[in-house]
Order: sequence, then C-alpha cells, then structure tokens
Amino acid sequence: MATSGDETTAVRGTFGFNAPAEVVFGVLTDPDRATRWLPVGVTAEPAPGGRLLVRGGGHRAEYDVDIDPDRLEVRWRPATGTGPHGSARVGDAPAGGSEVSAEVRAPLDEDRLRRLLGETVTHLRRDVEDNFNAG
Repeated sequence: MATSGDETTAVRGTFGFNAPAEVVFGVLTDPDRATRWLPVGVTAEPAPGGRLLVRGGGHRAEYDVDIDPDRLEVRWRPATGTGPHGSARVGDAPAGGSEVSAEVRAPLDEDRLRRLLGETVTHLRRDVEDNFNAG
C-alpha cells in the first residue's frame, strides 16, 4: 500500500524470514551491521548520542533511532529537518520463522521507494541468514 501527501510517499510491506524474530530484530537494530542491509551505496555508522550517521548519494544525515525491545519495534527519523523515516516491527511466524512489517516514508516516487525497500529486505534476509547460520 502506498499513500502520498506532504511531498512524501509511504510504502508498507510485510516480509517473511526463516529465522526467529529475536535474531531478525538483533540484526535489524545492530548499528554496526546497518550498512550490510541498507541499499547499495548507502552506509551507516554509529554517531554520538545513540544516533546513526547515514551517507548515500552525496547526502549525509544523522538519524534518531528509537528501539523498543519488548515490542521488537524500531523507528527512525532524521535528527534535524525532514527526510526519509519509518518503522519496522518483527513478529513470530509459523515454523520458527518471523515477519517484518515495515513502513518507509520518503520524498521519492512510489516505484523507486518500493525498489529500495525490496533491496533492503533482500540484504537484510542475507545478513540474517549469515548471522543465524553462523550460530
């Protein structure tokens, strides 16, 4: 589902993983692993104050990241100004797997935003599988 307004587009989706919710959430919220699952050309590193410094396409922004471990939910938003923001919640799924329900809002067209979210999920799945299979 996508909606537009205030010059941003929102894209939502639910994606299955073959690992327990806690493993997926751990990878998703580890700031040292973020670059592994972000779209190609986007990097992230921990910044002072619990923020995340994100670079990509000639842009640089610090993000506030709110993590709720009890709900397995994470939200991110630019520390100053406007820009891409969103949330993800991880839940249990049948057979020991999990699902990530994500929403991303950005000043991009819907097709591009869907592609970026899809690329992110593909990279996250790979990183989760690498982490889960490593033990």
